[in-house]
Amino acid sequence: MIMINEIAKNIEKHLKALREFTSTCGNGVTRFPFTKEAKMAVQYLEDEMKKIGLKTRIDESGAIIGRLEGKEKRTIIIGSHYDSVKYGGEFDGIAGIVCGLEVARLLKEKDFSSKYSVEIIGTNDEEGARFKSGFFSSKAMLGQLKVSDLEAFKDSDNISIYDAMKEYGLNPDRIYEAKRNLEDIKAFLEIHIEQGPVLEKHGKDIGIVDTIVGMKRYMVGIQGRADHAGTTPMDMRIDAVEVATKVISNIGDIARTYKNAVATVGSITVFPNEINTIAQNVSFSIDIRSTKQEAVNFIYEKIKERIENITSKYNSKYSITSTLSINPVDMNEGLKEKIEKSCIERKFLYEHINSGAGHDSLPMAEAVDTAMIFVPSKAGRSHCKEEFTSYEHLAKAALVALDAIVNI
Repeated sequence: MIMINEIAKNIEKHLKALREFTSTCGNGVTRFPFTKEAKMAVQYLEDEMKKIGLKTRIDESGAIIGRLEGKEKRTIIIGSHYDSVKYGGEFDGIAGIVCGLEVARLLKEKDFSSKYSVEIIGTNDEEGARFKSGFFSSKAMLGQLKVSDLEAFKDSDNISIYDAMKEYGLNPDRIYEAKRNLEDIKAFLEIHIEQGPVLEKHGKDIGIVDTIVGMKRYMVGIQGRADHAGTTPMDMRIDAVEVATKVISNIGDIARTYKNAVATVGSITVFPNEINTIAQNVSFSIDIRSTKQEAVNFIYEKIKERIENITSKYNSKYSITSTLSINPVDMNEGLKEKIEKSCIERKFLYEHINSGAGHDSLPMAEAVDTAMIFVPSKAGRSHCKEEFTSYEHLAKAALVALDAIVNI
């Protein structure tokens, strides 16, 4: 209990410091990639890594990496993301990095030994909140990013990832340097808040993730015609908002045809967005998720079919652009067993659970042995300023991760 209290206090200290690096003070945490807030968070994390005695570097994706050399070159990575959604919480992603700091501190100070080297990684742009992309650092580590990708994705101010990286002080033309030799990665572990109500409702300390949902994301454009709102008869309009809303109102019912599948429209933009002008264009996002890939594919095809029918009926045009496509992945059985063994030995209450949210572990699990440790979210709240997870639960997750590392 003494060790849990010590770890919990350190985690609380770090998280309260890091929550100040936001562009929306008093209204949650907004820490978009390649911004001054991101740079301040990275600097804080790097300083803390150095205090522990880790060798630090920042890769070309903007990930902050702290390394503790072990007996072997092969590396166990503990990672999560330091970026946030707009008006988000102070635990999402960043809590996993802070837990990693505590794991590294314990390895250094408490004379725990690991056969393998250990790296604590704070990844960049996992959320995709600014550029509607996501998993940026993890994709870069896997060699899945090209310069053309950096030029293609742009934010609401029409700034590309490429230009944002240059302004931030990174060289986008060298993004390939972030690629890791996958043979050197022994395992990838991620501690994360559940972002749902299950663990708290069941009275558990730890969730052992079995499967992470697959997801597809799209941007849909509906083209109408801008006309005067008062002088254009209803039967002579091509109203992009009317067409888009008829499409959007169908999406929830389509998703409900599959159990445990979800579909969300979370972003809508109207042009010219004037009170007395019929909309010329509407763009909106679609996010589809399920642990079954066939469900994701089915829902997309049905939504596309509905878009085709509705736009044809109203004499409008449409475009669909894929922005993300990742299959569901299972976590590594051997790592899950080590996490479960730790929970049993420490008498932590746990259960197996699936993740409905995407995480850096999703792309990583396609390439290396990966496991996720969930901790309860108060009332299941996340991606909002009310987000909260107890520091004691985070401390327990750090100890479980420590046990897993020592026993790998």
